[in-house]
Amino acid sequence: MRITLSDEAKADGRDAVEWYIDEGAFPAVNAFADELEHTLHLLRQFPEMGTPSPDDTRMLPLRAFPYSLVYRIHTSVIRVIAIAHHSRRPGYWAGRR
Repeated sequence: MRITLSDEAKADGRDAVEWYIDEGAFPAVNAFADELEHTLHLLRQFPEMGTPSPDDTRMLPLRAFPYSLVYRIHTSVIRVIAIAHHSRRPGYWAGRR
């Protein structure tokens, strides 16, 4: 299955990387990118492994970071609509496509 990321999800990922850089946590930048890539790979293999959530979304947490992929499964595409930090207001991504 193909995976696409919304512009907002890409911005979420950039914001996370920028935060780790601003904090001087340079090893975390690479670790975050690796963990994100690993989680996307798992998602491609097992699209329904995330927990069902409201608004026809599913959530799949990253193992080592306080983030989850929020996504929808379409016929032939998995659409990631958010890379959501666990401390953000739940459901802030509800209007995203």
